[in-house]
Amino acid sequence: MTAPRVAPRQLYHEWVEEQIEEYKAALTRDELLEVADQAVDRLFGDPDGQYPLTEILLSDAVDRLLFERLNLPAYRDWERSCRIDTDHRSREGTPSSAHVRR
Repeated sequence: MTAPRVAPRQLYHEWVEEQIEEYKAALTRDELLEVADQAVDRLFGDPDGQYPLTEILLSDAVDRLLFERLNLPAYRDWERSCRIDTDHRSREGTPSSAHVRR
């Protein structure tokens, strides 16, 4: 039985989320609050006149700010680098996978 194949875009979003969560975990509470203040400033500086006040939007704004701060690649760049990386691997699996007993 094989696991269902996961779409590359979903893998990318999971990878980005993991990078951001690891970064947040490494911050002190004061540093994280400072990032949240910057995110709030960005939200209220939006020229469309909206005033989002929910925790979800704030959390998303903090994650977007950290995405930029970590200089994470856009999806297409990430996908391209994965494709380059996997082009050099055997498509038949690793040598040890053929000897695994079930």
